Amino acid sequence: MYRFFLLSLFLTVQFTATLSDTPQQIVTKYKNYHTICNGLGYKEKSCGNKGVVAFQALLKNSISNLGQHNSVKFDTVKLNEGSGYDVKTGKFTAPEDGMYSFSWNVRIYSGKEFHTEIVKNGNVVAYNYADGNMVKSGYYLTSSSTVNIKMKKREQVWIRTHYKGQYLHGGYFSYFSGFKL
Repeated sequence: MYRFFLLSLFLTVQFTATLSDTPQQIVTKYKNYHTICNGLGYKEKSCGNKGVVAFQALLKNSISNLGQHNSVKFDTVKLNEGSGYDVKTGKFTAPEDGMYSFSWNVRIYSGKEFHTEIVKNGNVVAYNYADGNMVKSGYYLTSSSTVNIKMKKREQVWIRTHYKGQYLHGGYFSYFSGFKL
């Protein structure tokens, strides 16, 4: 609360530019404001999309009979800020160090199974299991997972089959997405 009071007081007294202020006076007031905010522990944020990392890759065409440990290549990229997702490999490569959040959704048809896992540099992080034997004939089942993974620049994350990859429904119902926190 004390920090907020100091910041409010400073902004009111010091950073109120008047029409008679010269450009140099305005710059000096900004630098003072900036110094106090940093001293109070506030971090500077940049404007615009600089530093934004996010992707959304969807599956347009259904996939059948993928064997164990095969990459699931989501074939349609709707968003790729930071250029981390590669549609040819199905892999996301971290463009910078940080904490990332990933989600993936699989949609399967009744009677089919699709077991997936998310891997970081080939090491399993989490699993997703979709068993279409649990739904009535002629219906679909959807299964989703979300994980947070700490990554270094150039490390990779992707979705691959864990066990059975009988059938994965396309039509943009299945997807892989992520963003830097």
